[in-house]
Amino acid sequence: MKCPQCGKVLDAARHGELVCDGLVWCDGCRGYDWELLRPRDFQELRAWSDLICRAFAREPVPLVQDPDPAKFRKEASVVTAEADHGKKAIVFYPPGCRLTTLCHELAHLLTGEDHTPGWAATFAQLVAWVKERLEKNEGPPGWPAKVSIYPGPPFTVKR
Repeated sequence: MKCPQCGKVLDAARHGELVCDGLVWCDGCRGYDWELLRPRDFQELRAWSDLICRAFAREPVPLVQDPDPAKFRKEASVVTAEADHGKKAIVFYPPGCRLTTLCHELAHLLTGEDHTPGWAATFAQLVAWVKERLEKNEGPPGWPAKVSIYPGPPFTVKR
């Protein structure tokens, strides 16, 4: 795999250096939008998961929340979520309640693969689909697709 913008050779195993959004990019050329990265309510992630699975003609995937810090705090990193291939479920830890994490783990279950080029391509396809829904404000019923990063009404200057 190569970044479509700069041509850098990409390694799916080094997924922290990838931005999967439509295509697979290097993190120097692309970044994820705020709405894909912002923390979301666990129930909202369930609703998004169901919406994504329906759109891709897949059975719903059970999501489990595990707040035990001993499981997600590692010596040199933080685990945000894990796909359980045997149970075909996703376990979310508190730092992972984000749409990018959901798409990352769903791509594992949909492909049955670890961090491979096929997984990365599926991850990119899922993110692009979610991003399109966000842009159209067509998230799951009962959940706002977009939330302002500013509290209260927009700031205006009186002259």
